Amino acid sequence: MTAKKETLTFTNGELVAIGNILSEFKLKGRASLGRTWLIKHLEDLNKQFSADQLATQKNFFKTDKDGDFVYKKDKKTLILKDGYTMEEAQKEFDQLVNEHVSIEISSYSERMKALFHALEDYPYELEGQKALVYALVVDQFDKAYGKGE
Repeated sequence: MTAKKETLTFTNGELVAIGNILSEFKLKGRASLGRTWLIKHLEDLNKQFSADQLATQKNFFKTDKDGDFVYKKDKKTLILKDGYTMEEAQKEFDQLVNEHVSIEISSYSERMKALFHALEDYPYELEGQKALVYALVVDQFDKAYGKGE
């Protein structure tokens, strides 16, 4: 029998907001260590996402012999490669932004459980983007550990 893999799953487009907002939460002890570990892994995933974005840009937009992008005269707008449309490029970027990425947390289960419980019992009011990220992260912990863990 194999052990259940505990994972948190987000989209590429959520990574930065989650990391930024989690860093603002007031946490102590193991919960703080868990948060630091999680943020580092979110940053690693975001670096990969950035590299994938650049590769996608290079698929759709013209580059010079040095690999630098070529811009229109306004020096702001990239020039599409022949045979591509902006709609095709946008569709590809949207898929990349909405692609799911997972962080396996089983190895750090005690720290992650401490973070989960600290977030479940978080004593401060949250609103706006902080409340949305909070709900997203707690929901993922619920899925990883099962309700009532």
